[in-house]
Amino acid sequence: MEISQLDRISYSILLQETLELRQVLQSIVNSQDTIDNYDIFIPFLPIMSSVCLGWCDLFTKEGIKIEIPDIEGYSCVRFLKNCRIGLKLYCDQRIGKATKQLKKNSEETYRLLKTDYNIFQRLVVSMLGQCDFGVFTINELPYGNTSQLFLYISDVINFERYKSLGVWETEARKVVFEFSNLLSQFINTIIDSFAKSNMIDKDSQIELVKFNFSYNDYFLIDEKRRNILKGDLPIENQLQLFNILCQNNFIINVLPLVFQSGGLLYHRSRLQTYLVSVNTVKKIINKFPNEKYQKQLKEIVEVKEIYFDKDSVLRNNIFHYKIEGVDDSIFSIPEKYFYEFIEFNSRVEFNDFMQVISEEIIKINKVIYKMVEFC
Repeated sequence: MEISQLDRISYSILLQETLELRQVLQSIVNSQDTIDNYDIFIPFLPIMSSVCLGWCDLFTKEGIKIEIPDIEGYSCVRFLKNCRIGLKLYCDQRIGKATKQLKKNSEETYRLLKTDYNIFQRLVVSMLGQCDFGVFTINELPYGNTSQLFLYISDVINFERYKSLGVWETEARKVVFEFSNLLSQFINTIIDSFAKSNMIDKDSQIELVKFNFSYNDYFLIDEKRRNILKGDLPIENQLQLFNILCQNNFIINVLPLVFQSGGLLYHRSRLQTYLVSVNTVKKIINKFPNEKYQKQLKEIVEVKEIYFDKDSVLRNNIFHYKIEGVDDSIFSIPEKYFYEFIEFNSRVEFNDFMQVISEEIIKINKVIYKMVEFC
C-alpha cells in the first residue's frame, strides 16, 4: 500500500520526537549513580507511552505487524494505552471512573501499609497514624506522587492480591523497570530502522547538583491527621487536580530544566497537558461551583476556546500522531513540519503560541494550588 504524503509527514514528526525521547533516556541511563530511575520513570511513563503508541498506531494502519512482549501476562500495547491515558486520564467521560479509582487506590494503599506491622506497630499507627501519600518534588515543586503509579499499573498489579506493602512495592518496581526497558528497546529499534542512532549523544548526563530533588510523605486517607489536599472539594477530585498539577510541573519544569528537552517532544507534551488541565478544571468547577475561582477559570477556558473548539483539527491531532484534516500543501520544510501545522491551525507564530500555552499552564497551576491548598 502506497504511503500518502500526510503519512510521511506524520512519520517525520514522530521520528523527531522519538529521537528527543531517546536522548532523554540516554541521559537517565548515564546518570544512574545520581538519580533514582524509579522516581523519574513514574511521571515519565505517560510521555514514553504516548510516543511508542504513536508508532504502534501508525504501523497498524499501514498493515505492519509489531510484536512487543507481554508484561506479567498483560498486553504491552494495552499497557501503553492505559499509561497514555495517564496524560489525558481526566478528559471527557473518564472523570467519573478516575475519581472512583483514585479513592480506591488510596484506600488500598493504606490497607497494605498496615499489613506489614506487628500488633505493637499497629497500635502505634492507631495512635499516631501512618503516612499514606508520597510526593516527589524538584525545587519544592511537586512533579509526581504515588497515586500516579497506581493509576498506570493497577490493571497489571492488582493491589488486593498482596498482603504486604513491601511485596507490592517490589513487584511494582519490577513492572516499572520491565515496562521501561521494553519501551527503550522498542524506541532503539525504531531509531535503528531509520539509521538515526548516530544522532544520539551517548555521553550525555543529567546534572542534578543545582536541583533540589526530594520526597515527602503525608497523611491523606487518614482524615483526622490529613496534612495535604485540605481544600473544600471531595478528596478524589482534589487528587485529580493534584495529579494534573504534578504532570504540569514535570512537563514544564523537569523536562526542559533537568532533561534538556526543548524540541517537539516537549512542545507536544505541553499542549497535551494543557488541554487535559483545562478540560478537567472546567468539569470539576461546573460540578462544584466556587465563587473564589469562577472568574479565573472562566478566563482560562475562554483562552483555550480561542484556539481549540470542540471539533478542532489542532486539538485532535495533538493527541494522535497521524495527521488528518489538513492539506499536505501547508508543509514545506521537514524539520519544521510540526511548527507549520501549529501555525496553520492556530493562525499564530509558533513561539508566540507556545508562550501563551506556558503562561496558561502556570495560571492553571496557581488555581489548583489554591483549590487543593497545597503549599
